[in-house]
Amino acid sequence: MTPPPGPGVYLVTPEGTWRVHDSDEAADVVCVLTEQHADKVDEPMQALSRQQVATQLGRGIPADFPSEDIVTGAPHQGGTRGWWESTVQRYLLTQEQRRDQGAVTTASPAGRPQGETPAPTDAHPEAPPGDAWPLKSRQWSDVDLSGVDQRVLLVTTKGLVTPSGVVKSGPLTSPARLGEVVCRRRWSTPPGGADPQLWIFPEALEAIGFQIDGQVDSELPGVVAAFFDCTVKYHKSGWFTCEFDAQIHGGETRSADIVLIPYLPLDPSPSRPMDRGVAGIQGTETELPDDEEPAAHLLGDRIAWLYGIEGALPAPRWSQVGAHIEEAKRRTAKPKPKNTKGAAPQLVPCPLPIEITSTGKMPYQWWGPEGVDTGAETEDGGVARRRGVRVKKTPHRPRGNTVDVEVDQQAAYLPSAEGLYLGYGKPDWHTPDPSVFNDPHPPFGVFQVTTPAATELCGLHRKLPLPHPAMRWDEPTTWWATTADVRQLTAAPEIGGAGISWAELQIDSAWVWPEQHQWLKGFAKELRSKRIEAVTAGREDYTEMIKAIYTSFFGRLEAVGEGSWKYPLLHLQQPAWYAAIEAVTRARAMKYAVRIANDHGVYPVGWWADAWFYRVPAKFDLSLLEDPLRDGVRTNGSYRLKNVVRH
Repeated sequence: MTPPPGPGVYLVTPEGTWRVHDSDEAADVVCVLTEQHADKVDEPMQALSRQQVATQLGRGIPADFPSEDIVTGAPHQGGTRGWWESTVQRYLLTQEQRRDQGAVTTASPAGRPQGETPAPTDAHPEAPPGDAWPLKSRQWSDVDLSGVDQRVLLVTTKGLVTPSGVVKSGPLTSPARLGEVVCRRRWSTPPGGADPQLWIFPEALEAIGFQIDGQVDSELPGVVAAFFDCTVKYHKSGWFTCEFDAQIHGGETRSADIVLIPYLPLDPSPSRPMDRGVAGIQGTETELPDDEEPAAHLLGDRIAWLYGIEGALPAPRWSQVGAHIEEAKRRTAKPKPKNTKGAAPQLVPCPLPIEITSTGKMPYQWWGPEGVDTGAETEDGGVARRRGVRVKKTPHRPRGNTVDVEVDQQAAYLPSAEGLYLGYGKPDWHTPDPSVFNDPHPPFGVFQVTTPAATELCGLHRKLPLPHPAMRWDEPTTWWATTADVRQLTAAPEIGGAGISWAELQIDSAWVWPEQHQWLKGFAKELRSKRIEAVTAGREDYTEMIKAIYTSFFGRLEAVGEGSWKYPLLHLQQPAWYAAIEAVTRARAMKYAVRIANDHGVYPVGWWADAWFYRVPAKFDLSLLEDPLRDGVRTNGSYRLKNVVRH
């Protein structure tokens, strides 16, 4: 028998938290519960912070929200409040029920005779047909209620349903009904936030007479505008930002993103031509099912999961999703300027000057492809997808069985971005001073360096590429390097560097930012955490979404000119940031290849970006080519086996 619970034992339930009585009877009950009806939890219980609660609600915490379930630290001296997930779900469910029960008062729009019966509102929709989902029913319960339910609707032939599965209206009975829903529904769109979204499945389009096949791409915006009686202000890849006029549809004039799922393949990203956003990657298991109901369920699940990352919503391009997450993290950043008096300088767009490059960005930062046959598309940011890549056939294959192995870094750019100190403020020309690279945190900048012929350096091996692709074996070269590049030059050859001391550096020019801060740390940490969550849950679709977000966002940091960020995201034009991310990732790749060569006497027969290709004997222990696990977990940036081909 366990001892009496005592005054410090609590029972946490979805209905609240209870203090267990200090009695023998209570101890017996607790004993029965723990021994027969419960499993021991080895991990600490997780509560939601104030910021996480606000994200789930889609707004600030309202006055009627339940008080905190737990407080860490002194409650009256800045303690941190926390809420159980069940508390948030219970509140959201109550709000849903209140909204469904309340009547919507809609003023007569201009042009409608007084007393004329308005079209049905979202709160009192038309009676659904017999095979439709019952109003207010919940079609799936494995997706939590959240603030995204007030911002997104999925339009099916069975009804209009929230991502969490709550049926808000019957199916569309006419094209005009879409405008009524947009204008009359009480959406929860924050000031300056994204428009509400309605995702329309092909079956729902056909049910109201929309001709899907045979449309001319260039004419589609006009077709959508005429069919739904709206103004199309923007369109890309099946997304149509439409403005619906209150004089026609009632309610309030409002814009909404109307996503026509059959047209998602139109105008794809050149770097991700098979990617359909949250609808999955064409030709993979992440594609939505063909059947409408399971497709709506899965789409709602993905949209709700994405919304859990700083309230992000889907967009025509993954880079836009990444920008939303980064902006949310940037707003909470607290840079501490060291060289500026007064307020910290602003983060401003920084295309590189003509003295450095005619393109406004750094040249390609990687070696190769070398020793491999390629035939793959490229991903955002220039990091190539290596599907179908294989080691080139040699004229005389060695006798005996061999194995071709490809290894690369797991989520390579996330740890690079997380740790980097990146420049901000307005950069300017400075007198070169090599001694700054003897400091732990040299200034962030771009430097014109001259490196000697590699034959004059010690510790480099001809079976490996040189630390930077601009270096040459037999002649000195002059090139522009980021701070991260220079730090690799000064690193020891045993860890992938060039072994040039700071005193030996030949720096001719320096374009330096006044301050530096870990601007991408919050973004990278958040996505790293979500990636772990996705892998643990076995959700390949989530994992691909995370990869698409960070690769697309990082890649667009480099863009200048036509494909660059526009207002209000001009400050994300940071090609030097992206080059620094590549440099850190390349340095880690070089460090790995040197370690494998020194520890196991194995050299690559090919390389491409961060991937190394080895040909080893059939009996070689392939696990030696993987980086060691940390506490049983493979960390991002570590090397893992990607492809193995046995001959």
